[in-house]
Amino acid sequence: MRYAFYFDQTRCMSCNSCSVSCKDYNQINPGPVRWRKVDTYKTDGSLIAMFNLAMSCNHCEEPACLAACSQNAIIKKDNGIVYVDRSKCIGLQLCIAACPFAATHIADDKQEPEQKVSWTITHPMQKCDMCMSRVEKGEKPVCVASCVGHALDFGDFETLKSKYSDAVQLNPSDFPYAYANNTTETGPSMLIKKRTRTVTLNNGK
Repeated sequence: MRYAFYFDQTRCMSCNSCSVSCKDYNQINPGPVRWRKVDTYKTDGSLIAMFNLAMSCNHCEEPACLAACSQNAIIKKDNGIVYVDRSKCIGLQLCIAACPFAATHIADDKQEPEQKVSWTITHPMQKCDMCMSRVEKGEKPVCVASCVGHALDFGDFETLKSKYSDAVQLNPSDFPYAYANNTTETGPSMLIKKRTRTVTLNNGK
C-alpha cells in the first residue's frame, strides 16, 4: 500500500474549496501557511495555456525533506504517508530548502500566536499529513472529499494508475511550474491528468 493523490487539471475550477476545507479541518489560522494550495499558471505568447494545479505535500517515495532532517522529526509510515513530529523540530529549515515543491512551511506569529508546551521552538515546521486521522478510519482526506468538481481523488498509487490510465506521475518535464525549489527526483505520490488545450488571444495579448 502506497497512498497517493490524483488531480484532474481538466476538471479543476480553481474554486479553492480543497484549500479552504484543509485549513478549516486542520485548524490552520489565516496566514502564509497553506497545506494545500491552488495556483493557476499560464504560458507566454499569442497561444496561451492555463493550468490549475491543486497541490499539497506529495508524500514522496523518497522524501527529500526526510533525508535533510537531522532530528528525525519527519516520519514516513509504511502506507506512504509522510508527517512531521513538531515536538522534534528545532527550526533548521533544511527540509524547506530540500523539498522540490515548497510543501513544508513555517508559520508567523500572527498565524500561530501560541507555542505549545511540547515544542522546542516557536514555529516548528508543519505540512500536510494526508489527513491521517481520516484515512485511518477509512475516509478520504478532507480536500478530496470537499472537491466540488471531482478533480481530486485519493487511494493506493497503483490502483489510481489503473483507474486513471491517462494520468502521469508528477514530473518536471510535464509540470515544470510545480517545482519551486529544485527538480530532485523524489518519486512524488501524485498522479495528474494534464490539461493541454490552448486558447488564442486577440492580438497576442
